[in-house]
Amino acid sequence: MTMMTSNQIQEDVCAAARETAVLVDRSDLGMLKVTGETRLDLIHRMSTQAVNDLKSGQGRATVLTTDIGRIIDRLILYVTDESVYLLTGENNSDVIAHYLMRYVFFMDDFHLQDLSQETAVLAVYGPQAGAKLAAAGLSDVDIPLHHWRQVDVGGKAAFLHRADPVQGDGYFIICHLEDKTAVWQHLTGSGLLPVSEELFEYMRIESGLPRFGRELTGEYIPLEANLWGDVSFHKGCYIGQEVIARMESRGRIAKKLARLRPSAPVAAGQVITADGKKAGVITSAADGPGGPVALGYVKTAALNNALPLMVDDISLKSVKSDTADA
Repeated sequence: MTMMTSNQIQEDVCAAARETAVLVDRSDLGMLKVTGETRLDLIHRMSTQAVNDLKSGQGRATVLTTDIGRIIDRLILYVTDESVYLLTGENNSDVIAHYLMRYVFFMDDFHLQDLSQETAVLAVYGPQAGAKLAAAGLSDVDIPLHHWRQVDVGGKAAFLHRADPVQGDGYFIICHLEDKTAVWQHLTGSGLLPVSEELFEYMRIESGLPRFGRELTGEYIPLEANLWGDVSFHKGCYIGQEVIARMESRGRIAKKLARLRPSAPVAAGQVITADGKKAGVITSAADGPGGPVALGYVKTAALNNALPLMVDDISLKSVKSDTADA
């Protein structure tokens, strides 16, 4: 019997991600449950997106920002008739819970519960993600981005959510932690190939999806992170609105997140230069079967003028992002 090498396995997994779909454990994402009559009103007045019109089965991404428009976290909201669930950045639910409760006033009916330790989040990514899930017995996979449906996965109750795409498409299957093994086994038994954290990171970077703690930090503004689709320019006031609205109205984004193809491996934190001057910084980097990939914030002028980008003596090619200006 011929044994497959580690490189061959990685190549097969990456090929599956690009051509069909793969399975990723993303249970480090936080989950908060909010109830009370003003649950959506408070989030609406605190974050970048209009969310107070959401109905059961719907969802939307929104960003919490500081008073100068810097990113605190990107939240994905899932709405039911009686509650709203908030998917936070990795291991960040406690921080967000404390932050939100600071803004609950005496007239608010807003109650929060952290469910992160009892919730499993599994992700399916790839161009055939929906078809693979349908083949695994999940119904009604054709739903809009961030909307959700209750589903049965191998006899276990779970929730199917349309997620940000990686390698073409994406879904979350969210279930109780005690059901995680059974749901995982059903999905892998249906032909979905599991992906390690290392390979998921490679796929994420290659697809241009920003991640909390990497591209989504207090150093950047949502528009710089290409999160245009998470910002409403027609709603009322929210924390950080003045700065974000001014950037949009003037059309002046000094830097923006870019997908990059280095000629050799680079590392997060390395400085990007153009014409010998600092032009940005690498925020995420990985190496894999398709060669080195990276994400970084680069001065808009350098990108618009197609200036040669470098990290030391390594050249960088800017690649149009799948998620840019989404």
